[in-house]
Amino acid sequence: MGFADYPFTSRYLTVDGHRLHYIDEGQGPTLLFLHGNPTSSYLWRNVIKPLSAHYRCVALDLIGFGKSDKPDLDYRFLTHYHFLHAFVAGLDLTEVTLVLHDWGGPLGFRLAQHQPERVSALCFMETFPFTFDWHEFPPAARPLFFAFRQRRLSYWLLQRQNLFVNVVLRFSTLRRLPRSVLAAYRAPFPDARSRYPIRVFPGELPINDRRTETWAAIQDIEQRLERMPQPMLLLQFHPGAVLSRTRVAWLSQRIAHLDVIDCGRGLHYVQEDRPEAIAAALADWCRERARPASAGVPEVAAEDKTFSGPLSWAFARARPAGGDDGLVAAWSDQGLVMLSFADDADDGGRQVATRFPASHLERTNSARIDALFNDPGHTPLHLIGTDFQRRVWRALLAVPAGSTRDYADIAARVGSQARAVGGAVAANRIAVLVPCHRVVPRAGGAGAYHWGGDRKRALLAAEGVTP
Repeated sequence: MGFADYPFTSRYLTVDGHRLHYIDEGQGPTLLFLHGNPTSSYLWRNVIKPLSAHYRCVALDLIGFGKSDKPDLDYRFLTHYHFLHAFVAGLDLTEVTLVLHDWGGPLGFRLAQHQPERVSALCFMETFPFTFDWHEFPPAARPLFFAFRQRRLSYWLLQRQNLFVNVVLRFSTLRRLPRSVLAAYRAPFPDARSRYPIRVFPGELPINDRRTETWAAIQDIEQRLERMPQPMLLLQFHPGAVLSRTRVAWLSQRIAHLDVIDCGRGLHYVQEDRPEAIAAALADWCRERARPASAGVPEVAAEDKTFSGPLSWAFARARPAGGDDGLVAAWSDQGLVMLSFADDADDGGRQVATRFPASHLERTNSARIDALFNDPGHTPLHLIGTDFQRRVWRALLAVPAGSTRDYADIAARVGSQARAVGGAVAANRIAVLVPCHRVVPRAGGAGAYHWGGDRKRALLAAEGVTP
């Protein structure tokens, strides 16, 4: 099966008398793929091929694109949303994970915000659920897109010369696209009239110099980001085109349940550069979300001192670093909330009471601490902290034993800065099992540790690491 192949069965749904083309491949949890300009479901072909073995993969051609009809419409953002809304209702899609790119991003975010009962999660890349200014636009593309937004020039450049396919698409990938791939992208747009939908989208971009209906709709999406309940995955690429490091950090501060995964090098049409990386990252994230609660990581968006649930705690001598350390552990009804080094039981009890002053504490059997180390992979963790702290701690859980990461590595994974990550790492109070001891300075050495540098070096040495 070649890189250009599109080995899927075409399906159609009629909305307002116009046919929408889509593919529906595989069985399992539903993934709905939404594209942007000037692409179609064809963009996702090499992402869908491996995923369809375990997921139901639905990919729509927006009205006017791909094999969908090209009726006489205005093709503005809210018109596209009308057809998307009807498509999702027509297939009665529920519990959907949206996979979004380019204009598919704001369309999908609007769907998730207006119909949260249908959308359970979002994965997005190289898209813009926000308004922006010209200074954020890639410098090399500014003059061209400025011309695309001028009425007379846009007709000549986009409808007559087909520059979006012939130039923008070709030069927005790292790899050189084969002629067979370019032919597939050109096929839906054989003449000037058929290219009108391509021409509309650049003028719809939510740039602050035009406060249009579309700009207002995407500003509304931006303002709702902080209240969205769905977990989200942002796939980041370098150098990228739309999502800079600054904008990724901005999104991380506003979206409560956001994971950021670095998928390597890519420009804008990253599905042509890194389809395997996209499929693997999405599949891993979906599997992690589907893990049973007994092996998961419950989360509470609350500061330690405001948590008031009942806790049981224990003290014991254990050997996480090959020594004879005193450890205090505390559990909520959802899992482990604290594991700290302590001098003795009195010291351990004071630590728990200081961290959770609003909780009712009850001492329990010390054998529960031994069980933490006998089967750590099946220990439910109840992470209590701010949204950002929990994102960092979840990133720490992905660092394997016998290896280390520096603060910049963790920052790249969560879309933040090394200094902010350092603060979150320092706030971790589940020692060893949330392995903050595996985070070391890029300059060398073991670095700081809440429970002391000597203990950190001992923990690393027990894993065969010399910082």
